[in-house]
Amino acid sequence: MHSPFAPRSPEDIATLLRTAPLAWLVSVDPAGEVLSSQLPLLALPPEEGEMLLLGHMARTNPLVARLGERPRAAILFQGPNAYVSPSWYADRDSAPTWIYVNATLTADVTLREDLTDRALNLLVHQMEQGRPERWRVAEIAHRYAALRDRVIGFTAKVVKVDARFKLAQDEPPAVVRETLGHLEEDALIRWVEAVNAERLGAES
Repeated sequence: MHSPFAPRSPEDIATLLRTAPLAWLVSVDPAGEVLSSQLPLLALPPEEGEMLLLGHMARTNPLVARLGERPRAAILFQGPNAYVSPSWYADRDSAPTWIYVNATLTADVTLREDLTDRALNLLVHQMEQGRPERWRVAEIAHRYAALRDRVIGFTAKVVKVDARFKLAQDEPPAVVRETLGHLEEDALIRWVEAVNAERLGAES
């Protein structure tokens, strides 16, 4: 059965990853201890339908050794979210809830020495885009090599996507409008408006 909170298309996933690139990379060691780190990850252009992420991590990170032995990992992306209070509504006869955007990707991670430079440069390029005085890696050319040697690049080949975009799709349009009137984060407002655009437009 199709969930009302499923992403509308792969583009929703792509937008989430592009706008919230800092993700949790999670694995488990042989003793059952959970290993996790927050790392920036970028989606590369799809190749033959495959979803591939590019990132880097410190060589001292315990995940380096673990993923070298067992590449399967979970990657958790969290987009904007907010608590929703019944006090926002004219009809207060409802329970509090939460609206949010997230995705859990199951992926096989491959450590790639040869992609370390690309991972660093691509991340800087994406995060500095649109800034009035954008920073460039060349500005630390005198110590870039020393910094680069402390990290290692990696790719994550996605084998499964489990995403949930809970953005008031199950509420009447009037309630969606009341919700929008109380949200403070622009990114979350844009998500709610986008996924409910057809219903809100039909009510106008």
